[in-house]
Amino acid sequence: MKQLTAEQIDQLYIFTRQHFVEHYDLQTELVDHLANAIETRWAKEPNVPFEDALQAAFKKFGIFGFSDVVEQRSKALGKRYQKLMWGYFKTFFTVPRLLLTLTLIVCAKLILAYNVYVMLALYISMQVYSLYRMSVNIKAFNQKAKETGRKWMFEEMIFRGVTFSALAGFWFQFGQMMYNTQNVAGQWLIAVLSVVLLLHNYIVLFIIPSKAEQYLIETYPEYKMV
Repeated sequence: MKQLTAEQIDQLYIFTRQHFVEHYDLQTELVDHLANAIETRWAKEPNVPFEDALQAAFKKFGIFGFSDVVEQRSKALGKRYQKLMWGYFKTFFTVPRLLLTLTLIVCAKLILAYNVYVMLALYISMQVYSLYRMSVNIKAFNQKAKETGRKWMFEEMIFRGVTFSALAGFWFQFGQMMYNTQNVAGQWLIAVLSVVLLLHNYIVLFIIPSKAEQYLIETYPEYKMV
């Protein structure tokens, strides 16, 4: 049966990039799909030109092209990332880390009772440092992508995952802190939420990135060959 050449495989990678698929793992998945479709076509019609067979295979993805595949993979890996993060988060509510978590909550409550602006200053400092650390992680991700010429979707999630949640959490907490500190129940609520956000940022900024290579090899066996 007529098969694709190495040059034609390279053209398929270029084709996926031209259609806005920037992650190497998705490019590879789509190249395999397109290659199989083209070679299946050639098994029946060996004289069909490569470009015609490629366009016919691409049309099967519908009017939105590769976007549905990208969205589906993004959702699947997003669930994997959330499961990973939740697994670490739960460890802070088991012995012996539970004691540390409770201590942090009590300390936050005492600070709020003493002076809300002291707590606000600490909270803003935490967010500023989180954003700094996030920028360091993103810079490392971009540098590696530049050196290897490959971007992996799950790797990007690992190094960019904190962005939305950290910023959204900041404004929510800011509002809570300014309006709910006049009573004991409000102080406890803010103390708990502050510690939860602190743990979240610690997990996504330090723990998960430090084990990124391990997770990427588990997700993409070919990653260890990069």
